[in-house]
Amino acid sequence: MHHRDRSTPLLESVQAMGDVVARAMFRALPAAAAMLLERHPDIDAVFCGSDQVARGVMDTLRDHGRHVPDDIAVIGFDNWKVLTTNARPPLTSVDMNLKQLGRTAARALFAALDGSARSGVEALGCRVVIRGSTAPLG
Repeated sequence: MHHRDRSTPLLESVQAMGDVVARAMFRALPAAAAMLLERHPDIDAVFCGSDQVARGVMDTLRDHGRHVPDDIAVIGFDNWKVLTTNARPPLTSVDMNLKQLGRTAARALFAALDGSARSGVEALGCRVVIRGSTAPLG
């Protein structure tokens, strides 16, 4: 049996566990968003750690009669276009410039492999892509 053959069951198990965790998270999300509304009825904005979570929050807000962005602004994170542009209203999101991040990481890896390893933190820019889930200032 080859090493690759022995890894297949492990990879399948990890994938299955990821699916279970994702399903559990998305079942819990509406309850968590509803609890947030119940405990803080005057909340006027929610900043979510991912665009997927933001879409779930927007659905729960709509189910509870709240309007985005008039009642509550919602911001996601990742700027995953399939989620942000197809949301109603379109989702404002933080874009971490993942292509540049990947290029920078690859350059650092290749430099390390060539014997030019470096340490420290390299800051990369990000931006907020404004869409319809946040109201304009003023």
